Amino acid sequence: MKKSIVALAVSSAALASVSAYAAEDTSVDFYGNIQYAYTSSTSNGTNFEDNGSTLGVKGESKVNDDITAFFKYELEFRADEQDDRGGNYGYNESHLDQAYVGLKGDFGKVTVGTHDTIYNNAIQDAVDQMENLSIDSADGSSQGDTITYFSPSMSGFEVQVALQTKGTNTKATTNASTGDTEYSGNAGMAVLKYSNDLVSVALGYDSRENTAADDAKSTSGMAVTVTPMDNLSLTAKYETTEDTADYLGLAARYGYGMGDVYGSYTNVNPDSSQTDNESYNVYAAGVTYSINSSMYTYFEIGNTGSAVKDEGSNTTSVVGVTYVF
Repeated sequence: MKKSIVALAVSSAALASVSAYAAEDTSVDFYGNIQYAYTSSTSNGTNFEDNGSTLGVKGESKVNDDITAFFKYELEFRADEQDDRGGNYGYNESHLDQAYVGLKGDFGKVTVGTHDTIYNNAIQDAVDQMENLSIDSADGSSQGDTITYFSPSMSGFEVQVALQTKGTNTKATTNASTGDTEYSGNAGMAVLKYSNDLVSVALGYDSRENTAADDAKSTSGMAVTVTPMDNLSLTAKYETTEDTADYLGLAARYGYGMGDVYGSYTNVNPDSSQTDNESYNVYAAGVTYSINSSMYTYFEIGNTGSAVKDEGSNTTSVVGVTYVF
């Protein structure tokens, strides 16, 4: 009973604190999603799996009439099974997906922390649009340890720049979320965008300085999206990574009322210096169906090639469901 009274008192104090801050133009929202997918692959058989379920909290507060401070913290976790590691409670693996703080106003927006890179958002996302399957893209810098500036739109033009810093540790480290090997130093990214009601054009550059001990290979790209109707978009992109490979991608997405029909294609052409590799194609298509405003299901099918000679391709089909809250 005493514990209940103490817990109630603490909860009441916390709610009072939140209410007080809310009165000072502060808002905090909790959100998340649960995602499941059943996959069938010619190479890997079948599997029931989590597809990137997340839990997060975000909020903002006014600094003055012109500037707003904001934050976001989001974890990705496995929701498909409980892993009991010898105790009475199940253990679910989780890792950081996004976490950042920032300021925004008429000057644009500045963020510090971890989120999708500006290069990925501007150049790759429209083609790599699948719910579960993936479409090959050029390698880029990892997420995290990044300061990013987003300019306001000026006559349709936007500028975005980012600096990722890994300090001066001379030893290679492993990114806990992605498994990528990272090195010390600074990596820079830049994006120039222009958009109007019909077309959006983006140019992007990623130095990738933290991806190799020396002689890192930069990636650059261009993406063009045309929207001839409100419910139809068509995208083409070209990417190249120095002395590694070129990527030509195409994508389309059509909203039919109860969901979307979409498809993507990418040709990967390794550099001539990659003598053991050959050109290959990756393509996939899918359809979503909205059960209500919070829940939808989808079906996808795709074929992934390989740069390794004589390795062959793999066909995968997916049925999935997502609930957003």
